[in-house]
Amino acid sequence: MLSKALSGKYKTRSMGVISGDLVTIMRGNFRGVEGKVTKVNYKKNFINIDGVTMEKANGDSIFVPIPPSKVMITKFNLEDKRRQDILDRRTSISIPKINLETKPKKAKNKSKKVSK
Repeated sequence: MLSKALSGKYKTRSMGVISGDLVTIMRGNFRGVEGKVTKVNYKKNFINIDGVTMEKANGDSIFVPIPPSKVMITKFNLEDKRRQDILDRRTSISIPKINLETKPKKAKNKSKKVSK
């Protein structure tokens, strides 16, 4: 999910999360926390975000895994050329307008003349 500013600018509603993106957590215990994505694990479907940590019993600090569906991207990491190409392609698409004021076609008269 993208923020309203990004979705208006790039004319797209969603985009995959990559490391380096700035995101805001929308659901869960860390709701409202904004941070930079440090790691993306596609196999287990979670991301690590700076500032979203918890302490273990021995005092170590570990990242809390957050599902990417629970975050909103607020700033893109545009260092990736493939991502820049995707955004350029999405913004250049123009949707054709449909003219709804055209007259409908008249139905042909299919009545048969009966001859005696």
